Amino acid sequence: MRYLGHCLTGAALLLALACGGGSGGGTPVSTTPASELVYTDPVLVPSAWQLVADASSTNTRLVLDLQPPAGAVGQGVTLTLTLTGNSSAASWHNFGTGAAPNYLNNIVYPSPLSPTPVSSVLNSALRLVVAQAPTAAPVTYGTLPVLQVALDLAPSAVTGAIGITASEGGHLLAAALPVTAATPGPELITVTAGALQAQ
Repeated sequence: MRYLGHCLTGAALLLALACGGGSGGGTPVSTTPASELVYTDPVLVPSAWQLVADASSTNTRLVLDLQPPAGAVGQGVTLTLTLTGNSSAASWHNFGTGAAPNYLNNIVYPSPLSPTPVSSVLNSALRLVVAQAPTAAPVTYGTLPVLQVALDLAPSAVTGAIGITASEGGHLLAAALPVTAATPGPELITVTAGALQAQ
């Protein structure tokens, strides 16, 4: 029975090593508490959509501006932002205003038509839409960010890199909605984010 026990123990050890249970398997997880969010803006490209840090950011709240290309004209944007990597170190901020509390709209659209705001958070993903009625004239965004989102440092955050992935980006152009053969829908856009660290 002792020999069988050793065999079983050896088999269990081999199985654990095969599944990554041995020492050294996988990426070590930090246990060092984080006290701030540190963001490095992407390299400025005037023709690109980019997420840049707003001056109102603090150590524990990162405010990000969605900056449009220079001279951009349109009727709003759609976008999904997802946290990756050390994603539990931060959460999407709730501004607590209106039907879309997870972002602030900075663009004044023609009166009396107003944007139809939508925002929702699922785990680490933020889905947002800001769009005005399709019959309204498009606006020139100017130097203001199209919208702002924010991340709060989690109370139990540990140090490590947090990725921000932008997907499903669309820019609503004049007469882009409703979708028809002549107006197939939003212009697809790529949004560039910078580097984020919990430190």
